[in-house]
Amino acid sequence: MPSLLRLTYASRARFDDVNGSAGIHPEVARILIQSRRNNPRRGLVGALYFGDGCFFQCLEGPAAEVEALYQQLHADPRHHDLKVLAREEIARRSFASWAMKLVPNAAEVRRLMARHGRATFDPYSFDADLLASMNRLLIEGPDAKLAAEVVTPPPGAPEPALGLRYAMAVLGVVLLGVVATVAVAR
Repeated sequence: MPSLLRLTYASRARFDDVNGSAGIHPEVARILIQSRRNNPRRGLVGALYFGDGCFFQCLEGPAAEVEALYQQLHADPRHHDLKVLAREEIARRSFASWAMKLVPNAAEVRRLMARHGRATFDPYSFDADLLASMNRLLIEGPDAKLAAEVVTPPPGAPEPALGLRYAMAVLGVVLLGVVATVAVAR
């Protein structure tokens, strides 16, 4: 069995954060959809957070696959200023249930930043304690459900066209963002 690797990295988005805290950005939804479709083929799992224009992501899986995907991200026009925050061999996957878990822009992250004296989310400045706390939050935090509920048709139903599946997935993400925003506002 190949060794398992957990790679935690940060990157800055090349797109404007048009939604602010009002839900899931459409580009982040596209990344999530692609990851949930492609990662199982590569034996990869992980979790993603996006806030204040920065991505924070943990990837887990066979070391060669994790490293290959990280190298591909350097060519992804949605990312720049990639930085590895942690690279460690692991005995088992923490995100085994998710091809790609998305932790929404949640109050838990804002509270974590506040406990560490931070007003914004800047993973480039995380110390070891904050990095470990953010990873725990990704592991324990809620998942923004999307792929299984919105993209996959019920058993026996005809497969919708890719464009329709994509539109349904984006609509699901937008609706999820509205629900999350209302819940946070309460």
